[in-house]
Amino acid sequence: MLLTLLLSGGTALGYGISDFVGGNASRSERPVRVAAFSHTAGLIAMAFIALIWGAPAVSPTDLLWGAVAGITGGIGIFSLYAALRAGRMGVVAPITAAIGASLPAIYGAIIGERLAPLSILGLAVVFAAILLVSIPRVEGHEPLSRAALGFAVTAGVFFSGSFILLSNTTSASGLWPAVALRVVSVTILSTGALITTRGLIPNRAVLPATITAGLVETGATVCMLLAVQSGPIAIAAVVSSLYPAITALIARVTIKEHLARHQVVGLFIALIGIALLSL
Repeated sequence: MLLTLLLSGGTALGYGISDFVGGNASRSERPVRVAAFSHTAGLIAMAFIALIWGAPAVSPTDLLWGAVAGITGGIGIFSLYAALRAGRMGVVAPITAAIGASLPAIYGAIIGERLAPLSILGLAVVFAAILLVSIPRVEGHEPLSRAALGFAVTAGVFFSGSFILLSNTTSASGLWPAVALRVVSVTILSTGALITTRGLIPNRAVLPATITAGLVETGATVCMLLAVQSGPIAIAAVVSSLYPAITALIARVTIKEHLARHQVVGLFIALIGIALLSL
């Protein structure tokens, strides 16, 4: 349980850093191009790490699980971008994060995972924290369109699908399921970038940040794979979904972005939830 908690925390940390770095790069470059190139850089790193890590017996079934997870992840990214174009981040982000955390937890219950009462309480507390920290400081009350709602729900469903699919892999295949995931996601994102922007390589000003985001996100994906293999998927998915808190903290420290009061409350609640899970 403790190992799963630590790996899930590493997943949230990596995705939070990657989102901040990649998000800044996307301010001066097309987001899909940044995503495609960062994933390509990450694929090279992932393959190198997988070779060093080793694998007793790489199963074709595990590679298939990873490849399908790459499809769901790629669709999730496209859906998220579409949702953000159609509606406000303050509404889209919590919907996507909540679904991405809750569906794997439901799946865990269906397959018979049993958690201690304190762990269940901890998951509920962390889930509440995800909702709070995912909602940025915004002005106004623009309603959410049906298109934005549909894309946000779709993104959450497909992101959670990646967790569920990877949880079916075995440790004997090492990190190769994650390599299969990245091969497929690179193919999907690169195709999308070529169709929508007619290019793959970001401008030089954001190239270092784009590569950095891809490398950090690779580390997060490794942690995610190991987390869902080592313990309850409910804990792995919910704790990993705290990545918006990391992004918000980095923004506060580095660019002095103001945190809303509910985000600060969410950060403290997240710490309480993680403490309960560690007991």
